[in-house]
Amino acid sequence: MHFARAFLAVLVLFPVALAACSAPAAMTPSDAPVIAAIIVKPRIASSDSVAVLRSIQAALGETAGVRYVRPMAGDAHIVYLTAPAQRADVPNLIERVRASGNFDYVEVDSMLKIR
Repeated sequence: MHFARAFLAVLVLFPVALAACSAPAAMTPSDAPVIAAIIVKPRIASSDSVAVLRSIQAALGETAGVRYVRPMAGDAHIVYLTAPAQRADVPNLIERVRASGNFDYVEVDSMLKIR
């Protein structure tokens, strides 16, 4: 009897746990104001947006939110930095992501002007 209850509990909870583990992690609320867009290229190429966000969030802690935008060519990614960071914090935040050692390349995403 106890085995049947335990088996039923596992059978019911397994799909819920699997869905929770496979859903993308929310690193910041979707309505948080965007402070800057940055381009990052992980040292170890990854197409996993969640892994990229977790690595950035580990470097920044609670000082800034991060939101994935899209992948780029050459294994780079565009990511938004969001509140609670302020625009004046962006250079410091970029240096912290660089200092983590997890990225070959980190810079502010900006439009290039053709002369």
